[in-house]
Amino acid sequence: MVAEQQSVIEFTEAATAKLVEVLKEQDAVDSYLRIAVTQNANGGIEYVFGLEDEAGETDSVINSGAIKALVDSDSSPLLSGSSIDYVEGFERSGFVISNPNFQGGGCACGGGGCGCGG
Repeated sequence: MVAEQQSVIEFTEAATAKLVEVLKEQDAVDSYLRIAVTQNANGGIEYVFGLEDEAGETDSVINSGAIKALVDSDSSPLLSGSSIDYVEGFERSGFVISNPNFQGGGCACGGGGCGCGG
């Protein structure tokens, strides 16, 4: 059964604005943003973003104003308490995920750039 949750992950105003812009560009305003955590070969983590038309049975649905996100049941405990921001810098711009579950933070790519958070 799909569970609706508010507290798994939060979006800053900057991240929400950028995600709304990207969803409009992709003609996907009604789509869900899929957020997943995967482990890479070095034992580190990577965040994966995607778009989905509907939630799966084991997904948590996060309604954060203008953004509807999905988190699978494996990623949900790994993302709990995290926040997503969007930062623009001189050399690069991108989404930054602050995750209290991992000491080194993590990286995410999208919107023309990549970013890491701690």
